[in-house]
Amino acid sequence: MIVEDDLDLLHGLRFLLQAYNCKICPLSDADEILKTAGLLQPDLILLDIKLDHGNGLDICRELKNSYLKETPVFIMSGLPDAENKSYDAGADLFLAKPFDSEELLAHIKTQENSSSEKI
Repeated sequence: MIVEDDLDLLHGLRFLLQAYNCKICPLSDADEILKTAGLLQPDLILLDIKLDHGNGLDICRELKNSYLKETPVFIMSGLPDAENKSYDAGADLFLAKPFDSEELLAHIKTQENSSSEKI
């Protein structure tokens, strides 16, 4: 699941990850995140901090305090001092914008390998 209100970045991430054979659920509105995540139970959530109608840090806290707490959340932001706030909110990874697509793919692959080892 990708949650990003910058539609250009949202579409770019969607195309990048689809090329990597990921099934994608792109969202741009914070109001839909918890409901959609509950229905789809994504393997990973890429979450921006600044969203229309919400704050990614608050959403991350809600996710990590719900039955989705084991779902990895990667927070992305270009805001100063967002990294510590992201980890305090329960993020599994912080990506400073702009980030390299290869870096993102490497983190996703690491997450996939980590998840498959738990099975």
